[in-house]
Amino acid sequence: MIIGPTMSFYGHGSRAITIATFVLCLMTFFKSGERDDAVQYSVGAFSTTTTTTTTRLLQNNLERNDKRIRIQSLALHMSDQSPAKNKPQRKKNNDDLPKNKSKSNSKSRSNSSYKSLEKPTRTTPNNDDGETSMSGRSLLQQLDSTFDYEGRLPSQVHKQDFRCGYVGILGAPNMGKSTLLNALLEENLCIATRRPQTTRHAIMGVLTTAKSQLCLIDTPGIIQDPAYKLQEGMMEAVQGTFQDSDAFLVVTDLLSTPIPNDEIFEKLTRTKKPIVVAINKIDLEGQAKIPTRKDSARDDDGDSVVDDKTYSLVEAVAKWRRLLPNALAIVPVSAVEGVSNPGVDLLRMILVGEGDIPSAIRNMGRPIAGMFRNNQQFLSNEDVKALLPLGPPLYEQDVLTDRSERFFCAELIRESLFECLNKEVPYCCEVQVYYFKEPREKQKRVIDIRAYIYVERESQKGIVVGKGGQQLKEVGIMARGKIERFLGEPVSLNLSVSVNKDWRKNEDELKRFGYMKQ
Repeated sequence: MIIGPTMSFYGHGSRAITIATFVLCLMTFFKSGERDDAVQYSVGAFSTTTTTTTTRLLQNNLERNDKRIRIQSLALHMSDQSPAKNKPQRKKNNDDLPKNKSKSNSKSRSNSSYKSLEKPTRTTPNNDDGETSMSGRSLLQQLDSTFDYEGRLPSQVHKQDFRCGYVGILGAPNMGKSTLLNALLEENLCIATRRPQTTRHAIMGVLTTAKSQLCLIDTPGIIQDPAYKLQEGMMEAVQGTFQDSDAFLVVTDLLSTPIPNDEIFEKLTRTKKPIVVAINKIDLEGQAKIPTRKDSARDDDGDSVVDDKTYSLVEAVAKWRRLLPNALAIVPVSAVEGVSNPGVDLLRMILVGEGDIPSAIRNMGRPIAGMFRNNQQFLSNEDVKALLPLGPPLYEQDVLTDRSERFFCAELIRESLFECLNKEVPYCCEVQVYYFKEPREKQKRVIDIRAYIYVERESQKGIVVGKGGQQLKEVGIMARGKIERFLGEPVSLNLSVSVNKDWRKNEDELKRFGYMKQ
């Protein structure tokens, strides 16, 4: 028997059913040991005889082994119902470990690199409106009821109203995106400093509730013109997040600092995906100096430059309602106060689609005109449910992030560099953890961590090390304390400083550090 080239089951109509039927026939034919000279397949297409014989053999074998054939048919039919734009499955890689820090404090001791992980494939087909296909769900339910074995994980198929999705956090540098992510998760996951461009990677934080799973993706601050290859890689992370997200959380401040990249902002104005705006740093209202006519800036010709900043919450809400009229909500927040801030609490409820939304709005005081779409004064619980698409959870309930502990240890060391060093030196530093070892159970519980701090110049190396190594010692003490609080266990930290000339401009080095695609 000659077997022709393989064909895809996606989008071929009736021919796909014939191919699926033929494959089932071959599987059962070889299992039963029967032969039929009428079954022939030449390169190119099926013949009428093949279709007739295939149907007869299928009926005979279904009678003998109905349960096995039914499962195979359901699986093939489910593949045929899947959307053509289904996202690729994560590749298993020893360097990219899915075990992460969790709320139960069960942490992965891994040797993962800094590369971000691809998000898992959705197992439930969606239609164009983001709603779950009922035919696909019914197939999943049939498969779910068919398989039963010891040690099987609990199924989420029957949770018809469960929602799961990715929300990309976008904004200009130094808007407090990482601080807001930490506040929403109630965990100190991402590093945050007073310096702009502290975040270099897209970092995901997972918040799982009884009815939804929210995957928040923190991104680097958006810039218009990258100055070197590192910044180009950071903007690639922003573009990737924009494409993969199911909804967006735009973070600005009281001054209404805009997104400096016109291309990305134009995409936001055209997208049909839900948008929520968070106006951060509202605790600074009344402290910002309003420029007078005398202080107003002037261009090269001596003419006054129009000040488009806002200095009150009312002005900021009105401006962003004009910029993004389709935004579901514009929520004033103070991320540094955490979830105790009424705005952060309301924002959290909106994003997960749960809780008493009207009550949370009342806790914020009198609503500001323009806070909600279509001049509404309030949002209902039903208004926020459609923010995330229907679908089963993509991660286990106790998973907090898709990054490894090794990655976060490097980030905490880099955060310590920002806090201990001045001027531009921290921006020239990269941290790579090359050794991460847990002791054996019988030994003393001290985690051994060793890391390189890379700089671009010999002069920068001298600044990081300091006189007699005092500066490096200060960085190490601060970083060790942060890592011990993060891991919850004693740590032995060894830092070395090395020169990697112009690593921010070297594409090969940036790929090795995980800033650019391989």
